[in-house]
Amino acid sequence: MNVTRDDLKRLRMPLAVAIVLLVLAAASLLASGYYLDEARAARDATRLTRVAAQERVLRVAEEEREIRDDLVYYEQMRQRGVVGEQSRLDWIESIARIKNDRKLFEIRYNFEAQRPLDYPGLVATSAADFVVSRLKLDMLLLHEGDLLNFLADLQAGIKAHVSVRNCTVTRIERGAAPGATTLQPRLRAECQVDLVSVRGLKPA
Repeated sequence: MNVTRDDLKRLRMPLAVAIVLLVLAAASLLASGYYLDEARAARDATRLTRVAAQERVLRVAEEEREIRDDLVYYEQMRQRGVVGEQSRLDWIESIARIKNDRKLFEIRYNFEAQRPLDYPGLVATSAADFVVSRLKLDMLLLHEGDLLNFLADLQAGIKAHVSVRNCTVTRIERGAAPGATTLQPRLRAECQVDLVSVRGLKPA
């Protein structure tokens, strides 16, 4: 098949149009790829922004919950009287009242000097000043329940947190007197109890 010069002249315009269309198609393909990448990047950025916003909302909600818990705990401590200066006179009166109410035997006790609380793992902060006075007890008991009741009443009755460090209970050996009818102590308890309070506590 012979292509003449006239045929080439007639094909020149369709060929030019075809080339232009190919160039436009290639440009459109490149542009669509670019805009697709841009759209994907924008989508990923939006997703990251949304996730970050959700995490911030969760952190704020958690902080609000912690603040509410701190306020509730602070109010509970304030109502119990744990917040504030220690009052040894109140403690002495409470011990005397428990002894009389429970009809306990002899109770001898001694308060050590107040000092900063130094429990392992306790980190001091500027918002709270924990102090402790150690109470040494020497009690005569009819049975172990007398000691447990005394400690429970002490926790409920004084303005401090009661933390029992240690207790040693020994049996009192004594011969029964003929015809004796009065109750006699059978046990001796020696305990060290920390009375913890807080000075300068401020709610969050």
